[in-house]
Amino acid sequence: MNVSTRQLKAFLCLARLQSFTRAAEQLHITQAGLSFMMRDLEAQFDCRLFDRTTRAVSLTPAGQQLVPRAERMLAEFDEACVALGKISAHAKRVLTVAVAPVVAVSLLADVCKRFAELEPGVTVRLRDVNKERILAMVESGEVDVGFCAQPSTTSGTDRLSLFKCRLLCIARPGTLDLKPARGGGLPVIRWAQLPKLPILASADPSQGLIDEYLEKIGRAHEERPAYASMPTIIAMAAGGFGIGFVPSFALPICQRLGVEVALLQRPSVEIDFYRITKKGREIPRLVDPFVASFVEVARAAGVAQSF
Repeated sequence: MNVSTRQLKAFLCLARLQSFTRAAEQLHITQAGLSFMMRDLEAQFDCRLFDRTTRAVSLTPAGQQLVPRAERMLAEFDEACVALGKISAHAKRVLTVAVAPVVAVSLLADVCKRFAELEPGVTVRLRDVNKERILAMVESGEVDVGFCAQPSTTSGTDRLSLFKCRLLCIARPGTLDLKPARGGGLPVIRWAQLPKLPILASADPSQGLIDEYLEKIGRAHEERPAYASMPTIIAMAAGGFGIGFVPSFALPICQRLGVEVALLQRPSVEIDFYRITKKGREIPRLVDPFVASFVEVARAAGVAQSF
């Protein structure tokens, strides 16, 4: 059986007006079209719903039984449409975002403030989790969008580079023996100039990139502590326990904690920062203004511009 709501509405209209002419006019269809719908409805129910004469149309006993049931079905359908519409409207005003904790601490408060200016009334639900969890949450649909540096390639996600970061060296103030930079930018330090202090390593796979450069100066295999959290590395560097390496998107938190920061050169190291979305899923409308806010704040903080 394939009864449509359109057929039921036409049935109730004809039952009320008892005239094919007036019912067809009210429904904005032809009398022939209305007659065809009613014959099809009777065929699906395998019974007559109307007695037709040259002057009048009246309900059969079966048609009389169908009237309250059709009314109830259409009322429930309308209620469901309203409820689903409210759910959809609410979903359109909520954006769920996943980022690494260091990005959340460094940038997300300002990003959310800027986004609120573009999209007032939208709720941002923030999930601060590690890189692997970001990818899993995007792929499962648990979040609308994720942001991270150098994500792994997965079959269920798409990634778009938003900007490039630079690799920074951090330490307790006075440790790196830096000279002020021209033009008020960040001071620089060469890999070969790194002080002979413990290297605060990351347990993240991105440490492999850093080790490639440490290998060139003979320091890739030193005994060193390793930390899972970048904020921990920053805090330990601030406490004088060694030197660390962080992408420039961590610059705001480094500055707040008062650590010494230098741009690594010879060579400088660029790190792509990506937007992560679910492959095959339509990107929610709110993602684009959030990305625009993210990039704007990153540039204003000196994270996503040339040093």
